[in-house]
Amino acid sequence: MTVQVHQPNPGTAQARPNHKEHHMSVWDDPEIREGGAFVKFENVGDTVSGTITAVRSHRFDDGKVAPQILLTTDDGEERTITAGQVRLKAALAEKRPEAGDHLTVTFTQNEKRAGGKTLKHFEVTVRRAGTTAPAAAPAPTPITSAPSANGGLQKPASVDQALWDVLGDEQKAKVVAAAAA
Repeated sequence: MTVQVHQPNPGTAQARPNHKEHHMSVWDDPEIREGGAFVKFENVGDTVSGTITAVRSHRFDDGKVAPQILLTTDDGEERTITAGQVRLKAALAEKRPEAGDHLTVTFTQNEKRAGGKTLKHFEVTVRRAGTTAPAAAPAPTPITSAPSANGGLQKPASVDQALWDVLGDEQKAKVVAAAAA
């Protein structure tokens, strides 16, 4: 089998690639790229801070989906945060960090629950790209949405059902208020 390869003429522009142009490679795609060591929040006070390089979804073997954040820490290390913990997922959903933002996550409390279970609590701070101060929490907004038939708040159409299901009533109220604004 013979394969012919076309080679451009040495004097053409096609033969002289412009090294100033940056073409995104498939290997730069956040869905494919590895994000470095995974962050583990094992002890109260564990903290990670850095600039977000990508935000993507991670699907666990059981089908559940969680946000996954790739970041470069303030020390220059590439790390990955998978927000499988309910409270971390909710805190991130409230702050909505994006690529380019500076993120700090601190494990603040390990709450003992019935049946020997624990619920981890987190403090999440986001400094938006291009700003120098941490993003301020939004001012409380009165709830204007009507309750659903079961007495709970109605999920805005733009909110993922799996995420809505893990939010507490106070967080749901904030989401509804933000959607109404």
